[in-house]
Amino acid sequence: MPKPGLLILDSDETARGQMRWAFSRDYDVFEAATRAEAVQIAGDGQVPAGIVDLGLPPQPLKATEGMTAVREILSINPLFKAVVVTGLGEMDDALRAVDMGAFDFFTKPIAIEDVRLTIRRAVNTYRLQVESMGGQPGAAWPGELIGLCQPMQEVFSTVRKLAEVNIPVLIQGETGSGKETLARAVHRISSRPSMPFVKVACDSMPETILAGELFGEGQEETRPGAKGKIDLGDGGTLYLEEAGALSPALQKRLLGRLFGRSLDKTPPDGKACPDTRVIASSTRDMKSLVRAGEFSEELYNRLAIITFAVPPLRDRGEDVHMLSLYFLKKYSKELGRQVLGFAPGAVEAMAEYAWPGNVREMENRIRRAVSHIRKKEIAAEDLAIPAGPEAGNGPGSLTDTREAFRKRMIYEVLCRNFGNVTRTANELGISRQYLSRLIARFNIKISR
Repeated sequence: MPKPGLLILDSDETARGQMRWAFSRDYDVFEAATRAEAVQIAGDGQVPAGIVDLGLPPQPLKATEGMTAVREILSINPLFKAVVVTGLGEMDDALRAVDMGAFDFFTKPIAIEDVRLTIRRAVNTYRLQVESMGGQPGAAWPGELIGLCQPMQEVFSTVRKLAEVNIPVLIQGETGSGKETLARAVHRISSRPSMPFVKVACDSMPETILAGELFGEGQEETRPGAKGKIDLGDGGTLYLEEAGALSPALQKRLLGRLFGRSLDKTPPDGKACPDTRVIASSTRDMKSLVRAGEFSEELYNRLAIITFAVPPLRDRGEDVHMLSLYFLKKYSKELGRQVLGFAPGAVEAMAEYAWPGNVREMENRIRRAVSHIRKKEIAAEDLAIPAGPEAGNGPGSLTDTREAFRKRMIYEVLCRNFGNVTRTANELGISRQYLSRLIARFNIKISR
């Protein structure tokens, strides 16, 4: 198996030599002394990670050139994992680089073993992201399916397994958490991606109109030969959004129409059961609806052959920052804006916000900000994120209690590791840069 590539960007030849000696056993090392050389090496998508000294000529005492190098590499190769190195008193520069999309940072003098662990984690993260995108950067996997937190990795693992089988799926989760995006991903990587993906919003219309949508009833006069969406989905995927809102009468009809063959029954309209993969979603707990007698247990058992839940954005940790960078890049390109990043205050506001509307709310806030501002960075006020109780993080709220618990846990683990940030991050299962942000946000002080 070939060794992964590693970029070393440093204007000091001696420093590059030391890094090459430290990493050449495990990595194919590429050296660069200038920003242009680094962009040429890392821009082709073949080098997953790199160590970037922010202090480059022509102004080695400032981070301008190094920051520009990181920005240019990420604009060409968004998956690249830049680990930046800066002077002891220049922590703000390092955090700005992380906010721009750098993977992690170290201040000089660096501990090579800590850097080695971080590079290993960076390369593994790169591989996970590439695999989740179908095997190569830019493959046909929805870009919104971004997530390194454990719950999302489990969801992605389930989605990939569903590509191998044609069985019904039930997706549950809060409004805006990404259920439809996941349903489309299941369809796209299945054996029938070129066939129709037909969506029916079960909670958006009266029962009689919904029956017409599903079964094609009442459309003969205006649209002779018109088909209902069940028939339109034949050979492809039928997506029942908010299936829990179906009336008992429609539940019974769907059971016979979609699953009559497996129930050894003739569908009520006499038509053959379509060859349709059914994916249902719900913001309500479907098992609770069954127990309350609001949803057919027989239909539930047919729909929920495979069930998984999408975690809310507030529980996804570092994914908040990753998703924000994705939407910033997406809408800057779509709207023709030169918005390069988020101001530190915006990063903190997004990390602290409870996101009641989940990923959809984040996307809408960032799209609106990109379309309105005429500057290079999005500030907190541009996102119009509410504060206090309206944000779900006011005094006495559930979020407030959770934050207090996180602060206490971080402090205790830091003490146990004698203030070592790398060991603490590893024990907590988060990255060093995210832990550094939390330490700064909670104003945690500890002596080494």
